[in-house]
Amino acid sequence: MKIGNLIINDKSNTFIIAEIGINHNGSVKTCKKMILEAVKAGADAVKIQLINHNQSYQKGTKSYSEFKNKSFTFDELKLIKNYAKKLKTIFFATPGDIGSFYTLVKLGIPLVKISSGLMNNYPLIKLCREKKLPVIVSTGLALDKDLKELKFFLKKYKFKNFSILKCTSEYPAKVEDLNLNKIHEIKKLFKCTVGYSDHFLDYSACVASVFFGAKIIEKHFTLNKKIKGADHHISLQPEEFKKMVFDIRNIEKMLISYESNTLLKKIKINKTKFLRKIVALKNIKKGETFNLKNIGFLRLKSNQDSLEPKYFFSIENRQSCFNLKKGTVITKKHLSKIVK
Repeated sequence: MKIGNLIINDKSNTFIIAEIGINHNGSVKTCKKMILEAVKAGADAVKIQLINHNQSYQKGTKSYSEFKNKSFTFDELKLIKNYAKKLKTIFFATPGDIGSFYTLVKLGIPLVKISSGLMNNYPLIKLCREKKLPVIVSTGLALDKDLKELKFFLKKYKFKNFSILKCTSEYPAKVEDLNLNKIHEIKKLFKCTVGYSDHFLDYSACVASVFFGAKIIEKHFTLNKKIKGADHHISLQPEEFKKMVFDIRNIEKMLISYESNTLLKKIKINKTKFLRKIVALKNIKKGETFNLKNIGFLRLKSNQDSLEPKYFFSIENRQSCFNLKKGTVITKKHLSKIVK
């Protein structure tokens, strides 16, 4: 997946998104503060949800009440976007409806996120293709049938710059319902960059998902979990988010699949320091044969010309060419025949 000049693939760093959603509660000041804290915590991008509640939810529903008065005007969005640009972070959004999508296009966002609740809104997703915007699709409400239909749709309209996120649409998600193995299945099915969108209470699933191949992590972000609102309680506060980023970056280092020249040099040095060598355990007379009763395997104080234990079966029952004192490091010159 490509976002501007940024490429996200199996060899790249994990793309970590702080999902502000509507945790700003409609306040530009709060939203800007959240962006600042997310950047300080190590997020690569920040995301909000832009939703016209009248175009997305029926009156009387919980969602209608939750999203009412929590959107921004175009001018407010420009202020927020420019602030994010000043902080050198990627700012984008999830449009809840087609009207909001066109607002975001006008704003000039670099990519679009499609939420689990909109994963079957093919008209909205198709607009991303028409506007040549990278798109991330969450699949928290998808059965296998839905995933196959989504794949067919994306293939039909020749989507290339997209990513699919594994997600569990429970708030909070239970540990036994996370099913991180699904990341492998999604990657195999869509043959694209795959990520993970999390609703678990802590960040352990985000960290674990990186082991399963997730290259995009989306985690809800808040300034205070105790604030009233739908998503605050499943969000991470700045210090928690910072710890999550730290752990993910460490895991990326653990998963490096090549041996660097520096590492190889360290291994070679440590081999001479830590591998055992063949040493006389007692005085050995000239003509006496070598065996497990008179030789042992010791770690030496310094790197010396010596034989490693793997050569034992080549020298077993061979005669010593010299009288050897206890502690003598056995070398080829001590043997009646040269070890190959």
